[in-house]
Amino acid sequence: MTDARDPARILVSCLMVTLPAKQRLPYFRRSVADYCRQTHPARELVVVVDRGDPEARAEAIEHLASLRRDDIRVVEPADKLTLGALRNVSIAEARGDALCVWDDDDMHHPARVATQLGEMTRAGARALVLEEALQYFPATRTLLWTRWREIASRGLPGTLMFRRSEAVRYPEAGPDAARSEDMAGIAQLQSAGAFCPMAGAPHLYVYVSHGANTWDDDHHATIARDLAIPQARLRRNEALMRRGIAPFDFGPGDLTVKGRDGVAFVIAGKPDREQGPG
Repeated sequence: MTDARDPARILVSCLMVTLPAKQRLPYFRRSVADYCRQTHPARELVVVVDRGDPEARAEAIEHLASLRRDDIRVVEPADKLTLGALRNVSIAEARGDALCVWDDDDMHHPARVATQLGEMTRAGARALVLEEALQYFPATRTLLWTRWREIASRGLPGTLMFRRSEAVRYPEAGPDAARSEDMAGIAQLQSAGAFCPMAGAPHLYVYVSHGANTWDDDHHATIARDLAIPQARLRRNEALMRRGIAPFDFGPGDLTVKGRDGVAFVIAGKPDREQGPG
């Protein structure tokens, strides 16, 4: 990676693969807005648009064009591809020395890119994932703090950042090409060494379980049950949690922060704020 002594100069390519669907467009727009708010100066967003619903596809592309940003590029593959193949297209189109997975329906803290890149550079790592992340259920306005270090990826796969030199290749065919492609990519990085999970920054990423995700509702419920930290730890870290999520707009209404064993505390809503997708 170039400019290792000055991470601010490293170009980071944020890689988004999106399947346009009407019900997902609000999340897509929010994810793009989160990219635009990033504090890291040297960045680009590569958006690979799968076919999806033609009307939603056109609306997504029109939205990106309306932003008039030369750091956002749209790639439209001619053929129908698997998710793994689409991720490979995004890597091929990237210009950065560091690549960052940018899911189209999750929430990204303004300091996410800068913080992960800084830690990856400090640790001398070639790849990094967040060991902890927040999980949000819009239907119930429930927020959890999840820990992923005991699973194979050692972190939430959607938070992956890696050096371009690692040449990750996602599976394009077979059972892992449609949904488990991210785990296969991480396995490659782990086998190559210098893979670093980053702890202590769950606020950098909010995994949104909205009901139209790639994985079904049972999968998301299992994450909440098995990976959420207990309410006692949440209460000890309440001030940290409140500061961490301050940049996010969860829309009007109270936000219930839960542990795996019950409610820890409630964050009062701000009804005067414009309602977000949540």
